[in-house]
Amino acid sequence: MSATSTAVSVREKRLSLISRIIRWVTLGSFLAFVLAATALHTLGYVGPSIHALCPYGGLESMLSLFAVGTFLKRIVIGTFVLFGTTVVLSLAMRRSFCGQICAFGALQEFFGKIGGKLFKKRPVLPKALDGVLRYLKYVVLAVTVAMAWITGKLWITPYCPFNALGHLADFNELMTSYLVGFIVLVITLMGSIVYDRFFCKYLCPAGALYGLIGKASPYSVRVDEDACIRCGKCNHACPMNVEVMDAKNGRVTSLECINCNECVNVCPVQGAIHTGLSKKAKIHPILATVLALLLFFVPMGIAAATGNMQLLPNRYEGLSWGAIAESSKGSGKNEESHEEDGSSGAEGEDFTAINGYAPNDLRGSYTLEQTAGLLNLTLEELYSRLSLPADYPSGMSLRDAAAQMGLGLSDFKHQLFE
Repeated sequence: MSATSTAVSVREKRLSLISRIIRWVTLGSFLAFVLAATALHTLGYVGPSIHALCPYGGLESMLSLFAVGTFLKRIVIGTFVLFGTTVVLSLAMRRSFCGQICAFGALQEFFGKIGGKLFKKRPVLPKALDGVLRYLKYVVLAVTVAMAWITGKLWITPYCPFNALGHLADFNELMTSYLVGFIVLVITLMGSIVYDRFFCKYLCPAGALYGLIGKASPYSVRVDEDACIRCGKCNHACPMNVEVMDAKNGRVTSLECINCNECVNVCPVQGAIHTGLSKKAKIHPILATVLALLLFFVPMGIAAATGNMQLLPNRYEGLSWGAIAESSKGSGKNEESHEEDGSSGAEGEDFTAINGYAPNDLRGSYTLEQTAGLLNLTLEELYSRLSLPADYPSGMSLRDAAAQMGLGLSDFKHQLFE
């Protein structure tokens, strides 16, 4: 240790431990909230859908509004507030949302901890390959932004592991509409056991966006090169594999940094690493977490106080979270179906359920083959009910098939139940 370096005091070690505990409790709480809230929704109780709780949907819906003049279905005003809040947080404290709050990031880090227990020395991707793969999330960002602009739809929905996570309580939905997303979810979690925050590093479009926005923020992790003893503990602790120790000009400006403060908390030298707005304006990790939470919750509190923090559809007005959603007749799938096809989901419709499904349980995005499987019908029976020719493509979606038959989606679906 150099003459200018002083070992971290016992008091600071305790504060670092408290900081880490606060962060983990925060991340775990947000993850538990998302899982519980979306389970309510998919099981037929009053609760927000996973789409309402994903701030990235606010960006897609905003682009849809500019492009085609309508908001994306399934996106409520609270989603816009969430998105706006995360943008403000990124401008103030870079990717602190990713490192301090994000439920999906928390899930990956929990699996990363499992990997830390399983492997004495965890594998590392070759630096050249890792560098190339990290650009994939910017490609995903560009594609989803373009598709939202062009199609006016939540294009990424079937492929997003976060959406799949929100439908774990509905196996049929998971194995049909979100099958690809579920596969990506499994790959992400298995990948996180080996490589830490796998999705964040390589595929997350929201993280890519917040990283780009955060470039405008003066806040960052800073390294005192005179005090640093180059032990490498900061590099090893970083879940994003940022080379903190080698920060150019003593400031970590990498878009990959999620401001989790793990590097600060493990540093053995007093003041060698800190977060803040400058070399002198230091912010303790505990305060950094508190500030991130305030910047996240205060705007939402203001929105709630003014009646703009809506996370539930209008038809749930007056109902408390956890109440039985009578309009969905015991099935959480209905809300998303109604929003997609524009039907009202009125009770008292004259139909006989097939294999437990009602017309509004079928999404327009389902293929004919998927629909036949859900209803436990052969393709021949399905085609007969829909008056489709025997050689009609089974991979066609219900929506497209309805359009080709000159029918509205709701009428087309109801033919199955007549």
